[in-house]
Amino acid sequence: MKISRRNFVKLSAATAAAAAFGAQSLSALTDKVNLDLQSGEEQELEDKFSGYDVKYTYDSYCPSECGLEVWTKDGKVEKIYGNYADPYNHGKMCGKGPLGAGLAYSLGRIKYPMMRVGARGEGKFKRVSWDEALDHIATKIVDIKKKHGGESIIVDTGDMTDTPPYYRMGRGMGAPHITEHGSICDTPRRFGPRVFIDGKRWEPDLMRPTLVRQSDGSLKEMGYDDLPLPKYIMYVGWNPFTATRIHYESRGTVTAQIKGCKVIVVDPAMCTTAAQATANGGMWVPILPGTDNHFLAAILRHILEKGYEDKAFIDEYCTGVEEFTSAFKSYWDKTDSSNGMKYFTMEWAADKTTLSKDKIVEIAEIIGTTKPGAICWGMNGVGHRYAGYIASMLGTAINVVMGNFEAPGGTIDCNQVRISKGGNAGGGFFNGREVTRTVNGKPVTGKQKELHMDEMSDWPAGWYDVVGDHPRRILEGIEIKYGPFKGYKYPIKARFEIGGNTVITGSATWKWQEMYAARDPETGEYKLELAVSIDSLLLENALYADVILPAAHYFERYGIADIYPSAPVAVMREPVIKPLGESKTQVEIMNAITKALYEHGDTDIDPNEFWLKYTHDDIFWNEVMEPTPGVKNVGEPLPYPNLPEGYKLLGTPDSLEAGRVTIDDEKKVIHGEPITMDWLRKNQGVAVWPMAWRRYKQAVKTGSGKIEFVWSKLEEENEKIKGGPRPYGFELLEKYTGDVWDEYPTTFFWYEPPYNPANPTYAATTEKYPFQVITARVHQGMTATYANPQQGETPCDSTWWPLNREFEAEVAEWVTVGNDGSEMPKGEIKVVNKRFRRGTYCVATCSMNPDDAKAYGVVTGDVVTIENMLGKTQKNVVLVTHTIRPGVLKLPFGAGGRFSPGVGTTYQQRDYTANVNEFVDPNLLTPIFGFPGYLDIQARIVAVEKPTFATI
Repeated sequence: MKISRRNFVKLSAATAAAAAFGAQSLSALTDKVNLDLQSGEEQELEDKFSGYDVKYTYDSYCPSECGLEVWTKDGKVEKIYGNYADPYNHGKMCGKGPLGAGLAYSLGRIKYPMMRVGARGEGKFKRVSWDEALDHIATKIVDIKKKHGGESIIVDTGDMTDTPPYYRMGRGMGAPHITEHGSICDTPRRFGPRVFIDGKRWEPDLMRPTLVRQSDGSLKEMGYDDLPLPKYIMYVGWNPFTATRIHYESRGTVTAQIKGCKVIVVDPAMCTTAAQATANGGMWVPILPGTDNHFLAAILRHILEKGYEDKAFIDEYCTGVEEFTSAFKSYWDKTDSSNGMKYFTMEWAADKTTLSKDKIVEIAEIIGTTKPGAICWGMNGVGHRYAGYIASMLGTAINVVMGNFEAPGGTIDCNQVRISKGGNAGGGFFNGREVTRTVNGKPVTGKQKELHMDEMSDWPAGWYDVVGDHPRRILEGIEIKYGPFKGYKYPIKARFEIGGNTVITGSATWKWQEMYAARDPETGEYKLELAVSIDSLLLENALYADVILPAAHYFERYGIADIYPSAPVAVMREPVIKPLGESKTQVEIMNAITKALYEHGDTDIDPNEFWLKYTHDDIFWNEVMEPTPGVKNVGEPLPYPNLPEGYKLLGTPDSLEAGRVTIDDEKKVIHGEPITMDWLRKNQGVAVWPMAWRRYKQAVKTGSGKIEFVWSKLEEENEKIKGGPRPYGFELLEKYTGDVWDEYPTTFFWYEPPYNPANPTYAATTEKYPFQVITARVHQGMTATYANPQQGETPCDSTWWPLNREFEAEVAEWVTVGNDGSEMPKGEIKVVNKRFRRGTYCVATCSMNPDDAKAYGVVTGDVVTIENMLGKTQKNVVLVTHTIRPGVLKLPFGAGGRFSPGVGTTYQQRDYTANVNEFVDPNLLTPIFGFPGYLDIQARIVAVEKPTFATI
């Protein structure tokens, strides 16, 4: 859309009214506002608003991926607003949205291909042409494949939803190991939903407005006043007001609380969500870290003993409940030798969690007697723990037995009801092609996917891939242990990393560095022969790359977002500015690499599946949307009562609504008009299909069609490993907990968390290392976004605080209209050398309780040296605060110890801020998914440094 004299008046009037409407999207209000302008105001407003191009896209400053409306002038980003058409964020933005241009124009931006000229990690590169970079990659890959096969290649697509081109590229070149950030995100958190319904993420029913079918057949956008909301929400290790992964949870939680919802926040720290809850009739529950399992187990026992469960719901929608409760109740008469108490009693839970018995009973009564409601457990607080499976299992079970799953105002698995996308575009069919390998001297033929380094080897149930174990696997090599290629061995020789930073995020940083530096003792060459980084910013991972390729920033590329609404929504990404330098989009990079491989003799590459087929990005993304929305016409109220119930829906919302469809009764599919990038451009970049509840035939995707308390997913894995070696995770479980598994558990199970005061096995470790280290998100911060200097202006949650030492740095600052800098930026930047005085810029801080600080003689601003249970040390500046319970140190994830100059001002604080992942035990990988125990850390303080205030 072009902003011109014809429409700027309405737009400017909308600006004045935006606050009244609670909006941040201007064009969304043009039809709602009509103001009379005074003499002379029209020209002033025309000067301010005319001449802009407006495009719709979505944010990738964090994985929330909110809909955006971006205004550009002369090819530069000038204004960023929320897109009101996207119900996910409904025109709202958090602090990250307006900062997006700061990354696009960052001084750490990668604009040209580069190749390493020094040792890995030194950060010495030379600029090269695309042809030179591609020639190097193709030469190495073709040679590696001739020696070791495509299975010796890993493609890690990082943390984006617009990665199908890279999946297709990797699978097309013969690599079965195509992974993404989800592997190191929160897989223990997903365990309960995955085994109970084959789902992923359970969130409170809070997304408003939402499009709902009315009794008269019409569709209406319904808001908070029109629909039920939860009467209680319990966030366990989840802080949505800061970690805004699910955007609508912030506004939804506040609104629900205003309408009487009881918000309970279970967290060792008084995070922002906990503070808001306690100020508005809710509660903060300062639990001992790592004992969420004990807390939830006591609540479930209380519900069952009191008979609070929804028996009618269980009978209709569940299976295996008797087996699950029998296994759970088998502990009730057992005595815990660590405290002499019966398992899962209130007294036992109080002892383990250090909470009062009365408080746990109070919470259990709220959950057992109040409907609808929701329990939501965190990606960090639960999802980053070795025993996080158990909390996820128990949280899922409680939500289900109380009848809250898919109930209005209850809990929704956003993954199960969002759109289907990808289809053949992701190249999944390549994994089915036949390959032949020599095993024990004999040729064996099987499928490409049967060479997978995790699911057919050490991690049979590694459904999300096991990125945290990549360093060990690259150092030691792979042996296939199941399937037709059993006994086959191969090395990992090449690794592509796209939009990720596993050196910082992939478990222990030092282990990743060890892997990248390792050399073959016979040849002297690097064991990992080729490391390729494809990114828009120079992060730590790129320092270890042999080749760096410049990826388009999210304002410069295409994609389709589907994160994480409670009804089907598709949001378009398209370039709002041209790629800077020689950056390329995902489709362009896919085509360039595969074409280079083909020209170097790679016979796996078919030109008709790549550059000859996808001559424009739109062609690829249209194919991605062929299976969209891909949900069934089920639920209450029925989304499309004029169409057959239970059939799969395909096509645009308007064609389905109007009945412009063909119906395949044999396959039970309704085909509307295809949704395309052009259709989205004409509809403000967003497609929205109706909301419904009780969509069990869509949300529950188990083999039985019911919510399973005996898990067929793990029964299948037990069949796979029968007669084979014990999975590697079982060995680790025995090492760290003493529990012995011979097969995967298929219903309720229990083990104590390692490196935890609640586990008597670690009593000696607890005595020597009395602190537990926990981490938290900085609101504005992902591991890449710390490159934005404007991010240092806003404190956050006692972990991002103005405690900097004085420093100088080159930064990119906006050129503004007014001399005083008060006006909107002009879309231009200038590079300045800026001095940051002490205490004026936010840095990663270590939160410490005043009682602990007094015991160690620490005050705010001191720098402590923290040593973990493995003897690894890191320094961090301290903030003394009552918002953290005693015995706990809270550090931000990804904000400290950053050693790539590409992260700008954050790089300047590397000597007195901690990279918390240096504390991770790289061998502590969860027994089923192989997820790193990021939060299973015990530590002590070994030194205290008083600050010196020398100036530059």
